[in-house]
This record gives sequence, structure tokens and C-alpha cells, in this order.
Amino acid sequence: MNIVCAADSNYVQHCSVMLVSFFENNPGHDHTVYLLTEGLDADDLGFIQNLVHSYHGQFFYYLIDSKLLETCPIKVTDHLSIATYNRLFMAMLLPDHVDKVLYLDCDIIINQAIDELWETSLGNGYVVAAFEEMGCCLDDVYERLGFDAKYGYFNAGVLLVDLAYWRTHNMTQSFLEYIEHNFDKLKSHDQDVLNVFFHDKAVHIPLTWNVEFIFYFYSRIKSFNFNKELRYVLRHPKILHFTWKPKPWEPSCKHPFRINYYRYLRKIKRNPLPFGATLQAIWDKYYFCFLIKWKIKGHKNYKIV
Repeated sequence: MNIVCAADSNYVQHCSVMLVSFFENNPGHDHTVYLLTEGLDADDLGFIQNLVHSYHGQFFYYLIDSKLLETCPIKVTDHLSIATYNRLFMAMLLPDHVDKVLYLDCDIIINQAIDELWETSLGNGYVVAAFEEMGCCLDDVYERLGFDAKYGYFNAGVLLVDLAYWRTHNMTQSFLEYIEHNFDKLKSHDQDVLNVFFHDKAVHIPLTWNVEFIFYFYSRIKSFNFNKELRYVLRHPKILHFTWKPKPWEPSCKHPFRINYYRYLRKIKRNPLPFGATLQAIWDKYYFCFLIKWKIKGHKNYKIV
């Protein structure tokens, strides 16, 4: 598999944890990791490289010219960094022989093998595969970005890409031109850009491949009427996506599956979480799974709202 990720100096640890979770659950394959960055110091870069090599993977990194990002909007209050735009440059930076990639955000934990996701069929007009957010996007998104709601809006944190199409159609230039002329329309940054161009060219993958934070909120579970399939996916997510703040590495995080992050962090960092906090995180996970399995209702029973 060809895995692409993007990280700056603030996300080296989280990128590494994501990669550990990937390799631990996908052994015995020929994997290549492509890291897109504006620049990491030698120690950080060497750490990620050694990690990938320890799992017998290949590793390449590509520097993003900061001038390319000058027109990309980002605010101090945003929960992400300018590195989120790096994925727009995949076709320009990666070797021409790499025609298919799986892009993964760094705030992701992979819990199972992802061969099935990798083998999702593209072609016949479809050039990306991603999870459609099932009504969890911003209310104004379709009017703001100018496409019909019938297509849905996808999350770009787990994104299977036909990179050959991107090159053939010079998508990198199209992305940059759109950003330059529509700066004020972008609230979800490069994800908005990708939806503008690919809303009608996206294969929608099942929720289990990108279980976002919001689906663990009691109000969201209730809105789906405690759907049986949803309850199963929440207990057995193939890919967890810690969208929004607080992130699992922040003390205030109450996500019931935050312990999964620390499970893989422990592979690269000794005793990453105090004993008491570890026990609490384990309890929260199994308590949540008990509640959701048996359809126990009531807002007060859930740690996150």
C-alpha cells in the first residue's frame, strides 16, 4: 500500500502513533509511506523514518514550498495547522509511477487490517473514495460551495485517491486557483476544496473506515434511533478519527476510545499515561461499549455529550 500523511513539528508524535497502528494491523505487506512536510528537523524526520523501517516499510519525504501555502486560509483558532493543505500537492510531489494512494490524517488510529479499503474500486468517473458525513457537515456547506446536497459532503481524513487522474487533469493547479479566488468560502480548508472538485466523483465508503468523534456523542446516537449497525460500528471501529478538540493526547479528552491512542503510543514511548488515567480510560471504553450494546439510554449515562 502507498500511505500518504502530512505532519509538522507539532504532530510528529501523533503521526508516528498513526503509523504504528497501521503497521501493527497490516503486517506482511509491501508498504510505502510518503510524508509531506514543510520541514522537520533531522531528529524528528529520523524518528519517523526509523519507525517505518522497523516495520520493513519504505519511507520517503517531500518538502512543501511554503510559498505554495501563502494563499491557503488558516486561523489561529482552527484545531489544525497549515499542514492540512499538504495533501493537495500529492500529485505534484510523488513519483509518477505512484498512481494510487491512501491519505491518512495524523489524528487517526487504525484498529484492523485495511486491505478491503485499499481495494475499493475507483474508475468509471470515480477518482476518490471517502466517508460521506451523514449530515454532520456545516449547515451552509452546499450553498457556500455551490453543489447539490444530493451528492453529500465527504470527510478527507481517510481518502483513497486516483493520483493518475489528478496528474492528467492538473488538479494541483486547479486547487490553487480555486483557493486564490474563493478564499472567503473555505471554512473546512482543503476538505472544502476537495469536495468542490470531487463531490460527484467520490465513492462513499462505510462509516467503519472513518468513525469521527461526533458519532460517539449521545445526541448523535439518539438521532439515529440507536441504529443496530451504528452501535456495532461504534464498538468495533476499523478506523478511529479524533476530529475536533480535545484530542486524545489532551488531558481533557473524554473520548471513550482514547485508550486506543495510548495503546500504540506505548510502542514508542514508555509509560505515556499515568496509571490512574490509564485505568479511567480503559473503564470509559468498556463502560461506553456496555451502554451502547444494550441500548441503555439517557444523556446522563454518557461521558461525552
